[in-house]
Amino acid sequence: MSVRTKRPRFNLTDLDYEFHYFIKNMSCRAVMRLPYTYRCRMATQVSDCKRIINFFNYFRMMYCSIDIHDKATEVLLMFLFGFICVAFLWLMSFNIGTYFSPVLKIISIKLHMNEYLAGVTFLAFGNCSPEIIANLMPVRADAPIFTIAVGNILAIILLSGGTVCFLRPFKINGHSTLRDLLFLLLGVEVLRFVMIKEGAVTLGEGIVLFSIYVVYVAINIADLALLRHYIKKLRRELDYLGSLTPPPTNEINAKLRKLTSWEEQDDIGIKDTTQYRRSRDTSNQFSNMTSSGYFVTPRPENLPGHIDYETNRTRLHNPENPRNLQLFTEFFQSLNPVDEEAWQLGGWLSRVYLIARCPLVFVLQLFIPVVDYEKVKHGWSKLLNCTQIVTNPFVVITLVHSGVSSVYKSWHITLDFSLSMWSPCLTVPLAIGIFLHSRSDVPPCYHHLHGDPLDRRHRTGSAL
Repeated sequence: MSVRTKRPRFNLTDLDYEFHYFIKNMSCRAVMRLPYTYRCRMATQVSDCKRIINFFNYFRMMYCSIDIHDKATEVLLMFLFGFICVAFLWLMSFNIGTYFSPVLKIISIKLHMNEYLAGVTFLAFGNCSPEIIANLMPVRADAPIFTIAVGNILAIILLSGGTVCFLRPFKINGHSTLRDLLFLLLGVEVLRFVMIKEGAVTLGEGIVLFSIYVVYVAINIADLALLRHYIKKLRRELDYLGSLTPPPTNEINAKLRKLTSWEEQDDIGIKDTTQYRRSRDTSNQFSNMTSSGYFVTPRPENLPGHIDYETNRTRLHNPENPRNLQLFTEFFQSLNPVDEEAWQLGGWLSRVYLIARCPLVFVLQLFIPVVDYEKVKHGWSKLLNCTQIVTNPFVVITLVHSGVSSVYKSWHITLDFSLSMWSPCLTVPLAIGIFLHSRSDVPPCYHHLHGDPLDRRHRTGSAL
């Protein structure tokens, strides 16, 4: 004889359905107006709180895991979150200055760009990518994106540009500035026309807006090609004037000044930043900038020279050395989060700062490979780089796959290793092959695409 269990039956009323509809359409901001004892339950039930999270469910972290029950604890936690935001901003700044900018210069040299073309392509993509990703996130679903974008543009032009003009000597290229402003006005007016007309924005209108930037980049490329054409033409004229007897000195000097100005616009050589770095580490940078007065921008006495990066690449190389010379010593030096030169030159306050940033710097050094022409061996560390071949794809695939899956069992996302667990099958043999092929005293040819320096000043001098 079987025992039959009866399930409890609930008589759902209109009020129950109305409450279910209310929870489903409730904004997560309304949770902040509830008493602290109900916030944990509402943070787990309100759909909007699950929609705006990314890797961390902050509402569940605060009101379920940490279990906040008073205003003072909530305010202290907000200050902690603010400090973490400042730390991430510093981390981004350090990452750009140490890893991104050197690689950007190397890519620009390999693609025969000048600084201006690199700025409107690679640097523009780097600046816009975080904003594009943030605008596509659910938290910005109902936000005024156009107003935010215009505000960011104004902040970049006025705040960043004004700060640079105040702290650094600068020279404005007249025709380039006028061209940029005209394209900026064109883009804003076309976008304004698309937004104020009746109906939604169509795919064709979006393509038109994107094509304006494509035309802008194409005009910059054509401008660089014309600049280099006239540089070659001016060199031929100087060769001809130099062959005359007697040579027209005044005309040659005038053309030389014009050629030097054009070559400066076409030059993107790697500059020696040793003097700037030492001034920064000894805390003399601010005093040097304000030595002439707070409202005076001093002109630098000595401009930094070019780096002979082929010498930096082969400085420690000797064919008679063992292939793994000082392998582990180099590995631990590459993971040292304290800059030895900054430690020796800085005071006690600078050393406290170096110690405080150690955990963040160590994480960056562990996962991000260094490719920098200013460094000895261009930043090559054999054992560390071979390790990064295995760890970096594993970490990136895990984070991306987990972010797409978006499975939460607690206040943080659940890491999904179902795809990344197979990445070592490809990366481990690759790392072993590179380890057996490469040397520790010189970077391999595939560390980056190595090429000859583009030092046009030396070529101009030899031509004259």
